[in-house]
Amino acid sequence: MGDVSEKRLRGKLELREFKLSALLDVTRAINSKSSEDELLEHYSKALQTHLGIGRLVLYSVDLGRSFWRLLIANGVSSEVPETQPIEFFHKLNSGGISLAGVEGLNNHSFDIVIPVYKDDVVIAFVLAGDKEEDAPGMSPVVKHLNFIQTLTNILVVALRNRELVEENLRQAGVRKELELAGEMQAMLLPKVWPEESKIDVSGYYQPHQQIGGDYYDCFLAGEDQVVMCMADVSGKGVGAAILMSNFQANVRAIFNSGSRPLIVKVKELNTRVMDSAQGEKFITFFVAVYDKKSNSLEYVNCGHNPPLWIDADGHSSLLELGAVGLGMFKELPTIVSGNVDVLSGSTLICYTDGLVEQENEQSEEFGMTRLEEIVRRGKDVTIDAMHSTMVQSLKDFRGSTPPLDDTALLSCRFR
Repeated sequence: MGDVSEKRLRGKLELREFKLSALLDVTRAINSKSSEDELLEHYSKALQTHLGIGRLVLYSVDLGRSFWRLLIANGVSSEVPETQPIEFFHKLNSGGISLAGVEGLNNHSFDIVIPVYKDDVVIAFVLAGDKEEDAPGMSPVVKHLNFIQTLTNILVVALRNRELVEENLRQAGVRKELELAGEMQAMLLPKVWPEESKIDVSGYYQPHQQIGGDYYDCFLAGEDQVVMCMADVSGKGVGAAILMSNFQANVRAIFNSGSRPLIVKVKELNTRVMDSAQGEKFITFFVAVYDKKSNSLEYVNCGHNPPLWIDADGHSSLLELGAVGLGMFKELPTIVSGNVDVLSGSTLICYTDGLVEQENEQSEEFGMTRLEEIVRRGKDVTIDAMHSTMVQSLKDFRGSTPPLDDTALLSCRFR
């Protein structure tokens, strides 16, 4: 009798020593930054080879909590789905339960389902069962339930922490990328305006997010012409910023490349946008060329919000003539230009949809009427002061409503 008790005690001590050793092995593997496959192999070996757990399936929830991902499926006779919808385990209760089968696992049956928690949230489920040929008696799954739960918790939490670190690093990289793209985009906007006695210019830009897709410019093209333009790239982010950077360089190069007709230059811009974007993005674009000798302004509007023109007599109009957005078609289907006479006191207001389409708490749009009223009231103040009034009026109008989109303004007053 004493030999039996001694043997049983020795067995218990050996089992306890093994469990401590298994915990230590998994912990060492985690600290040594072993791969996920190596960690899962340590885990499976401890439970199946040494403790006799027959069937073992482990699912872990992804970081976005949108689905369950299969980590282990050992000892099962047929294939287990690689992923499960997030609702899959909702019907299971928070403790271990006996199951005759789990729907969605090809009718595999398991003795115990064990939830794994982190910060009181279930992040994994272990489905475990004895070997089918096991003799009656104390079930290895039931016998080692606490150890299974402990070892699984260590493993899954370590894998989750590793995912979080990798995700944080990825997000830090994205933030840095966005920061650099934002700096690059800010460099595209002019810091100084042409020293031109016949025109006052002011610009304003507020991206909706860290980087946006709006752009404006005003520059001299030869001795007698001033180019004014505004553009908006479809989409946001780094791709839009890179395309806009390339576009700005092309605008400057094309409009300083000789005295070709405006329509010809716009067609060339369309070709370059197609080459750069490959039809995946397009650019709405307004460009106007002011000729100081003839006191005229020729423009082309490629799908952009029509700028507001108020002539010297106070008559207003929208500059709409042009073509579709650049990059929509390999060749622009139709294109025309418009012309207006420029006299002292005339004003051009270019803007993007983040201004006029911005809504307030009552779902009303800021609209063109409000914009025109501000311009008319500001005819006797500087163009910079008028811009400040526009921006403040927009903020007051939207109140607590978040910005709709990027907001860009380019205003020109002719003397």
